[in-house]
Amino acid sequence: MKPTKLFLALAVAVLLGACANKEAQETQSLTNTYWRDDKTGDWVIGFAEKHVIYDNAVWDIVEQTAQGGGYTLTIRKDNRTREVKVNPMKEGERTIIIEKDGRVKCSPITTSTLPDYSTRDNRQGLKDNGYRMGDSVTIVGWLKDMPQRAWKRAGKEFEVVIQNIIANEQQSFYTSMNSLGQFVLKMPLLNTSQALVDWKRSHINTVLEPGETYFLLVDFSTGQRLFMGTDARLQNELLSYPPEWYDTRMEKRDSDEKEAMDFLTATNNLRNKYMNELQERIKQHSNLSQRYVDYLTGWYQAGLGMELMQGRFSMKGLQVPQPYMDFVGKEIWQKRIKPYTLYTDFNIFKRDYIDQLEFMKKPITRMELLHCMVESGEISLTTEGKRALEDYQVKLEKFRTDFENATDKKKREVLIETFNASEEVKVVNELLKVFDEPIQKAGNIFNLRQTLEVLDSVGCDNNLRDLHLAATLYKWIDISRKPLLPEVVVWMEQEIKLPAAKAAVIEQNNKYLAIQHRDILGSNLKSSDDVKSMSDGEKILRKLIEPYKGKIILLDVWGTWCGPCKRALENSQEEYEHLKDYDIVYLYLANRSDEESWKNVIKEYNVTGDNVVHYNLPTEQQAAIEHYLGVNSYPTYKLIDRDGNILGVNADPRDLNALENLLKMMNGTKN
Repeated sequence: MKPTKLFLALAVAVLLGACANKEAQETQSLTNTYWRDDKTGDWVIGFAEKHVIYDNAVWDIVEQTAQGGGYTLTIRKDNRTREVKVNPMKEGERTIIIEKDGRVKCSPITTSTLPDYSTRDNRQGLKDNGYRMGDSVTIVGWLKDMPQRAWKRAGKEFEVVIQNIIANEQQSFYTSMNSLGQFVLKMPLLNTSQALVDWKRSHINTVLEPGETYFLLVDFSTGQRLFMGTDARLQNELLSYPPEWYDTRMEKRDSDEKEAMDFLTATNNLRNKYMNELQERIKQHSNLSQRYVDYLTGWYQAGLGMELMQGRFSMKGLQVPQPYMDFVGKEIWQKRIKPYTLYTDFNIFKRDYIDQLEFMKKPITRMELLHCMVESGEISLTTEGKRALEDYQVKLEKFRTDFENATDKKKREVLIETFNASEEVKVVNELLKVFDEPIQKAGNIFNLRQTLEVLDSVGCDNNLRDLHLAATLYKWIDISRKPLLPEVVVWMEQEIKLPAAKAAVIEQNNKYLAIQHRDILGSNLKSSDDVKSMSDGEKILRKLIEPYKGKIILLDVWGTWCGPCKRALENSQEEYEHLKDYDIVYLYLANRSDEESWKNVIKEYNVTGDNVVHYNLPTEQQAAIEHYLGVNSYPTYKLIDRDGNILGVNADPRDLNALENLLKMMNGTKN
């Protein structure tokens, strides 16, 4: 080949190579880019190496060609196929043409969240479906290019947490992700709700509206987080400009009125600071939607209410100053924002506010109910019983006066002990046991009527009234772990009209009706007959553990009324399996637990096994054991060695690995 031809051949090869390299670079340049509609400001499409994000879904790229800075792609999702044409970049924009959906002029999203929208959305409020049963929301998404540490942090499940306004607890919904981090989650939604989305990993605090479908992208390679959807503007604005969280707490216990009012002022000043910052943000970003402004305004109002009413637990005797309550009523309760599921903080505030109003009405005691029922003739007593009741009332008034006047802690303890040991108290306690069922029935209806009076006095609308009544009944079931009395069910059917609220209570009630009728299998429910005449705490405990000498005993002091106790019992079978090689006897002593509730909890969490022993001792004997052990919180765990020695170690089975290490040391084995 002549030099001229060789030169031309090399030149052509270099040119073709350069073109090929340029084309390859252009093809790569589309990868990991996300594009917004210049007209609406919404995120409409995104490109990955082998996928396209479009129309709230991840599509597979079947074919892709690049030419002159433009691209043609064939994409497929299930049985649908689309052709996507991406025109060359011109003045920072591309025109993207999607088969069947038309032409869109787009700009690349180069920021970590969606930039400000170019026009203002003046719509007010969020969707309110009236708490309709059966509504749901769908979240499709991709946690893209997750590093290993992110996978380990929260596992292969995608989680969304919302506040259940009736159960009054956070409720988690999960779905599995594929190996790429892609997922679809369809979850029930009572109404528009605050949601913590993939909180352990992505820390997204947002809002979900019923009937909507959202696509969430968290791209770990580019650091971008975006929402796609037919109405995802608010979600994107919350990603860009999240609300502040309150960080105030009333640190001092038994605060007086001045300290309470100082706390109110400080917390309200913080709310005002946040609102001023919001106004400044609006000035700087004038196109922020009205829905965003409304949401943050309500956020800071609900947060203020929650902080102030949580503050009551730091006030002496829960005595909240009237000016404090007046402020809360006027500035927060009367200005509450619908729907009531919108903020987790509102649900906590509502509960505490209504509880405080009921507390100020001084709920009736079982003793007072007994007295009223005797007066009305609903309960008949002998002459001796009536006299004991009258003597008790006199003794109670004197005790209250003496207790208020006593400033020394030890003296108050002596007063309590003396009062409880008196003959009048013993007689009345026996009466309360004899008439427990009619007193409980009367008390339940009385308390519900009192709650209803409070709700009506503060101007609840029908939905909020029904939601709170349902939450009250749900709480009763949850605390007692047994179904409602038939009289209460009848009352509920008459008073609660909102179908979703009524259905939630009925479902929970039916759950415990079923548990109540289930047999307890493989569990040793022990009688207290062997220690019937005993009163010394140490001797009672020694008698209980006597049959298990030579074995390690894990003692669990708990109560059916204790939330943390019940949460710990949920993992009982996992605990037994994990520690099966250590020859342990699990000894459970229930504190102040109703017999039926006690059995139901054991059945519900399957706290059973050949080496599992349960006692529900009389109150005095249980108290004596706890006094001997120094129990001052629940649950309390004690480890007893094979010789019956109570060890001064932390034997909490909620940390199974630490407990197992203790057991290995007791067995003389190394970790």
